[in-house]
Amino acid sequence: MEPATLQIEAISRRLPNSQSEPLQFVPGVNLIVGPANAGKTKWLETLDYLLADDISAAERAEDPIFTKYVSANGVLRIAGEQFTIERAWNEPGVLNKVFVNRDAMPIRDYRALIMQKLGIPIVHYPQGNPYGPRTWPELGWRSLVRHIYRRQRHWNDIADQQPEVEQHACLMQFLGVAERVFSPDYGDLVSKEKKIAELEFKREQFVQMLQEVTRDLVASEDLGVALTPESLNAAGERIHTEEAELIRQRDTILVSLRSQEDSAPDRLVLGESSQVEQMSERLVATQQEREAVLTALKKTQMRQSELTARRDLLEGELARLQRAAEAGAVFADLKVTHCPACDQEIGLQDGPTDACYVCKQPIRQTEVFAAAEKRIEFEREQIASEIQETNELLSQLALEIKQLGNDSSRLSDEAARIQQALRPVRRATAAILPPELTLIEMNIGRLQEQVRQLQRLRSSLSKRETLAAQIQELQAQTAALQASVSAKTADLDYSTLGDWISDGMNDYLTQIKKLNPNSWTAREVAFQLSENGFQIKVGGGSWKRKLGGTLTLYLLLAYQYALLNLTLKASARFPGLIILDFPAELEDGTSIADKENFVVQPFIDFLSRHIATPMQVIAAGSAFEGLQVANRIELKHIWKE
Repeated sequence: MEPATLQIEAISRRLPNSQSEPLQFVPGVNLIVGPANAGKTKWLETLDYLLADDISAAERAEDPIFTKYVSANGVLRIAGEQFTIERAWNEPGVLNKVFVNRDAMPIRDYRALIMQKLGIPIVHYPQGNPYGPRTWPELGWRSLVRHIYRRQRHWNDIADQQPEVEQHACLMQFLGVAERVFSPDYGDLVSKEKKIAELEFKREQFVQMLQEVTRDLVASEDLGVALTPESLNAAGERIHTEEAELIRQRDTILVSLRSQEDSAPDRLVLGESSQVEQMSERLVATQQEREAVLTALKKTQMRQSELTARRDLLEGELARLQRAAEAGAVFADLKVTHCPACDQEIGLQDGPTDACYVCKQPIRQTEVFAAAEKRIEFEREQIASEIQETNELLSQLALEIKQLGNDSSRLSDEAARIQQALRPVRRATAAILPPELTLIEMNIGRLQEQVRQLQRLRSSLSKRETLAAQIQELQAQTAALQASVSAKTADLDYSTLGDWISDGMNDYLTQIKKLNPNSWTAREVAFQLSENGFQIKVGGGSWKRKLGGTLTLYLLLAYQYALLNLTLKASARFPGLIILDFPAELEDGTSIADKENFVVQPFIDFLSRHIATPMQVIAAGSAFEGLQVANRIELKHIWKE
């Protein structure tokens, strides 16, 4: 089965005068050559925009591509299917859209279309620690392009301005294992394990807080070192025993008092007088009735306020209608002084008094004004009627408020009289009851409150079991997810996948060393890949510490060559396209011109050997002299600011 690849057949830029500047590409190696400032980099940046790069406001204002041209077009072949692509930046509403076969689509959808056509799945990958607080971002098309298109300013890392975790995710995608390494089950597993950790912490904090609160609420030795269901039961039993003993003591005192032959007031205190009970019941009923009256009074007053506001609104509307009627009478005689068509002054001419002096058509002014006056008068009568009805309702409410106020005062006086009548009985009761009975009642109330607190604590403690059940359920789910994740990654051989990259890089370096024995002077390259990251070592050490500017250039080209080799791997997903914008000078100050030929030759040889597979290399440089089997595109015009 032929791999799904991406090839550029042509790109062009359109000037404001509709003239077009085109470039044509072929399968294999395409070399864009020209002197400094000939626009090589700008052509590759134009191609990058056609590959769904974003266009910033600063670029639109300053970049010559957007100030000099109005649009860019391209013909792309994606997985054997041809697409015409257009991007415009001067037309309103299309800056963030891409025209695909003349159909506009958001740039996000265009990126998804490219990945779908290339058979590259959308995955989400962890940024750093998978269990960290950051969400897993989407690994999109533009992340992959950073490994396909090497810009002129970025020859220091395998992908410019891209964190290592994102570089690793892109490699997993190119190697065809990203959906297994970063599977949805793995994301769910991490999410659930984070939730388990949160619940365990919440459960621990909850129990600690409950212990501290318990010591303040319930001073009981039965609770012991920690709050447990058993300690709550023990505390409850002790409190019930104390309460039963106090009730027994109270009953003993009351029986003793009932057996005494005392005065009538004493009998009233002991509850032997039905008159006292009746007065107490009357007091309670009177207070309840007064509360009901006060509630009704409040509702009635609110209704009165609403109706008053409505009446004020209607009176304001009536006043506006009155002013409108008076204004109509004043403005009725105003005449048109200038023609509405030519704005010339209109002179009053002799003619019938019942005809319009502008259009000369007969009018029945009296009937028109009479109809308008009738409409206004009708509205005034309607509003006046509503005002009268509202005033009547307000009068009724005023009477109700007055009656409810009187009822409230009467009930308040009645309650005061009953309380005055009961005062001697209460004084007698206070005098006859022993002090220890009051203390017993207080202790009984205290114990009953402790019982209610224990019930609340028991209910709160049960939440610990609820959290434990949630944790247990999540642990069962994570076990199933762990098994699924393990099954998907069990047969992944990261050593072999890393060897694919290592072999490709070493093959490239071997070829340039044959072409130029003084080129690669370092030792072999080892690309070590794991589930969580990767390392590139040269002779057993880190390449970033061992290599200078020129050797770094060779190593990065070897990396691009290794990626291109992945196109031939049946399980890999590299799209078979490399775009290289060579710098004019390396970091160590050496020129790239004398290195361009032999560093490109391995790409030419590789694509010539595999001509049946649609692959493509587009490189921009200053020379490329004498290279065979390559499409040479020469730029001679020098850009001027």
